[in-house]
Amino acid sequence: MNSADDVSETNLGRDLIDTVDHLAREVEEVYRKLVLATWGGDLHGLPDALYGYMMGVFARIDLVSAHWRGTYTGDQTQRMVQFMDRYFCTNHEANSVAVQMWRHKLMHTAQPRYLRDPDTGTLYNWLLHWEEHLPQEQHFTFTATADTRTLNLGLVYLIRDLHRAVESYRTELASNAELQDAFRKVEGELEAYELRTIASLHRAGES
Repeated sequence: MNSADDVSETNLGRDLIDTVDHLAREVEEVYRKLVLATWGGDLHGLPDALYGYMMGVFARIDLVSAHWRGTYTGDQTQRMVQFMDRYFCTNHEANSVAVQMWRHKLMHTAQPRYLRDPDTGTLYNWLLHWEEHLPQEQHFTFTATADTRTLNLGLVYLIRDLHRAVESYRTELASNAELQDAFRKVEGELEAYELRTIASLHRAGES
């Protein structure tokens, strides 16, 4: 595989869009052949698979936003939300809730969790579908009551959003030297990971 230094400016980020396209094809295949085939049964909706794909989407947002910013260090949540503000949609509230709920809480606790705004007391929750069971016009919108706000998301729609976002980013990347430097910096980081030495629970000689 060629390093980022060997890739022309117009082809930078090609791997990022390829992985999104592969994800889209896989999700469509799983949805048509497995999700709909088991709809209404014991495995209705295949929620673990749905959550797994959501983790994959937000991991990709994390990855491309790091390339955009030029580092994995610093405030990960802010980086991801600001990337989404620029390339996904201008609804900062929705982007902020989505990252905190679907990147952090899902990743670390095996499922999304309610989020409460400490200033207003508003409780944020979620409605997640694979695709057409959520009308597309409701995707990435809130349904509100007096004290709750529900973020509506469709996985297939979200992957399309990600594809458009990465393509928009790559368009800027092709002609922006600062973005190119940032991209290549992160590519270098990805190629330089080292294995950490982790202390064992047991002392030397114990079994």
